[in-house]
Amino acid sequence: MNIGVIFGSRNAEHDVSITSAYAVMKGLRKTGKYNIFPIYITQSGKWIYNPDFEDINNFKNLEKLEDTMFEIDFSSIGKLRATQYKKWLFSKKVRIEIDVVFPVLHGLNGEDGSLQGMLDMLHVPYASTSMLGSAVGMNKIIMKDIFKAHGLPITNHLVFNTSTVNIEQIEKKLNYPLFVKPSSLGSSIGISKVDNREELTNAIETAFYYDHDIIVEEGVPNLIELNCSVMEKNGEIITTLVEQPVSKWEFLSFEEKYTSSDGGTMQGLKDKVKIPADIPEQVATDIQTMTKTSYQILKCEGGAPRVDWLYNEKDNMLYINEINTIPWALQVHLWEKSGILVPEFLESMIATAIQKSKSRELNIDFKSNIIDHTIAFTK
Repeated sequence: MNIGVIFGSRNAEHDVSITSAYAVMKGLRKTGKYNIFPIYITQSGKWIYNPDFEDINNFKNLEKLEDTMFEIDFSSIGKLRATQYKKWLFSKKVRIEIDVVFPVLHGLNGEDGSLQGMLDMLHVPYASTSMLGSAVGMNKIIMKDIFKAHGLPITNHLVFNTSTVNIEQIEKKLNYPLFVKPSSLGSSIGISKVDNREELTNAIETAFYYDHDIIVEEGVPNLIELNCSVMEKNGEIITTLVEQPVSKWEFLSFEEKYTSSDGGTMQGLKDKVKIPADIPEQVATDIQTMTKTSYQILKCEGGAPRVDWLYNEKDNMLYINEINTIPWALQVHLWEKSGILVPEFLESMIATAIQKSKSRELNIDFKSNIIDHTIAFTK
């Protein structure tokens, strides 16, 4: 079976996607069952296939690949067929044919349902959250509205665009400390914690740099951040153990997650996370139950998202923060700690992708005489 791993793309989390895809391809190699086709989308939007992309060292000098052309065959249904060739005259074409796609993109232009929609149009199975679930999960504002409508606990918050932002309203309705976030970005880039008006003003400017809409949330006191991943395996929705990242600061920054000199939290290092989390058993059970609920109500079928939680340890209050439909490296370290090794996890995602692709096909056969009536009307 040919597995395409698509990563990169036009977004602020481009480099994170490269490292995430590398981890996924490494896991796919461990199965020994698949042909891997790395398909990289540059930050300018150019698609490139290169088998050497399995080695992350080859991303140090990408300029030499800018003369590469990649053409998708949109007339093909059921497989992702494409032609890769150089612009040079008489250059040899490379044709690839993908059975199942792993979208490993973070943020806009990939994680937001745009790629999933294209693959749905081509009837290509993909190991990711559905187009609808991806789009909703990418927008923190709509996502929280749905959580609230279904009775899931969320923090107090306000939403703004560039023409409606109002600092006086924020300070009147919400209490410091506050978190200011771009609506359609991940869980770290562009996010600021603020304790006063000056910091709030700067944070709003930062958030609007990355998005047209922002969300301002009340901070949770006595905070413990918690994560739980969820997927379908053999038709059953299952979750991981609850993970507790260990942060030096009051919330996990981009640096702590990915680029710390002693290892990133997302790598699941023992001194960076507690698995299982050091929380009451009932809280862990509640998180796992509501994680499954969030997976279902956001129509996340087929993916393996991570749901982030905020826990007020002193008052025993729990809040759902957000869903990350394509978490870094698909959170494989957490699945391993929960008893599902990487090869088994990835093979299960591939099997679910194929099954979900078939289930998404709906009856489109509907006969009518509307064309004859329209022709007659034009006469």
